[in-house]
Amino acid sequence: MPAGVVTLIRRFGRDPRGAVAPLVALALIPLALAAGLAIDAGRALLVRAELARAADSAALAAGARGGDDPSSLVLRFIEADFAAGGDVRLDEVRALARPDGRIGVLVRARVATTLMRLVGVDEVPVSARTVVARATRPLEVALVLDVTGSMGCCGKIEALRRAASDLVDILFEGRGVSDIVRIGIVPFNARVNIGIDHRDWLLPRDRSGPWNGCPEARSNATALTDAPPAVELFPARPARGRSGRGSWGSQPPQPPCPPLAVLPLSFTRAELLSFIALLPATGTTRIDMGARWGWRLLSEKWMGLWHEPVRHGRREEVLKAVVIMTDGENVVNGAYDEVSSVAEADANLLTLCTRMKDDGILVYTVTFMATARSDALMARCATSPAHHFRSPTNADLVRAFRSIAGELSALRIVE
Repeated sequence: MPAGVVTLIRRFGRDPRGAVAPLVALALIPLALAAGLAIDAGRALLVRAELARAADSAALAAGARGGDDPSSLVLRFIEADFAAGGDVRLDEVRALARPDGRIGVLVRARVATTLMRLVGVDEVPVSARTVVARATRPLEVALVLDVTGSMGCCGKIEALRRAASDLVDILFEGRGVSDIVRIGIVPFNARVNIGIDHRDWLLPRDRSGPWNGCPEARSNATALTDAPPAVELFPARPARGRSGRGSWGSQPPQPPCPPLAVLPLSFTRAELLSFIALLPATGTTRIDMGARWGWRLLSEKWMGLWHEPVRHGRREEVLKAVVIMTDGENVVNGAYDEVSSVAEADANLLTLCTRMKDDGILVYTVTFMATARSDALMARCATSPAHHFRSPTNADLVRAFRSIAGELSALRIVE
């Protein structure tokens, strides 16, 4: 070996600065492990939070849907959030419906590591647990549903039938009848069909002769109120093409009238689902007409007038809600409307919404493939921005009704 090289080696060996390099090299190993532990532990905490969120959502969905075995629904929800092939491997998903009505969900999973693999740790176990319970407050709901001609397009009426049916199923928890839930349905277009068996609510002059079941607005004093017929009766037009001149003449102009009459509050799931399956799509739009009859369906002043089943005895405990769904804007026809402009019809709706809210009724609104103008109007009608649902697609409409049903079912996380 050349003398110069030997000299350099000896100098390096005697130099104390050379001792730092191996120490640094040795220190890099625990530093890397510590960094890997921090990174992987942080990822595990994030996954656990996501797992807890998914468990809460799945338990709430299972509770809203009802039934004795929530396992399959909970598993679908969890698997949708943590699809196979990712960094999270599900070990166990358990759901149990307790006798007290609570639903418990337990989820265990493993999170793939990154740097901790260097010391042979390939996965970190995580778990989440939740329990939800349902409140037992009695509930009365009026579904005020737009069945105008535009609902016949693009599968919209079918989407409405499915959405409304899902709401009924969720609130009834899969049962045939309910002790605490009552739901009524108000199909509307330009008018609301209250049923021809309610002729005694009409002015005496309009009680004889043909009539299609749709009354007209009352005087300004009571038109936008829940005053019962005893306060003021309703005028009506006879059906087109029939005899009987009356005060309207032989051929009165006819506003559209839904062929399906109002379904009063019902506690029978099959009755509600059968009614929903028949929802039509015809006529033009007067949202305020639907709203006033939705209020009258729930009003204490109308109890018994609809010949509905006996309602809950402790009225102060009852939660009332109206769900107003539309796909359009108000349409006014000077030949037969009591207002002369769309602005007046819109103002009517906002007045009704305010008065229902003042009466303690929750007002939910749903716009379906609607214009920005309609969306803004219905948002103002709702109890709060959170009570308004914008649905630009059929699937969004179904989700909106499910969300409303989940809120009304009063599910809450208790553990």
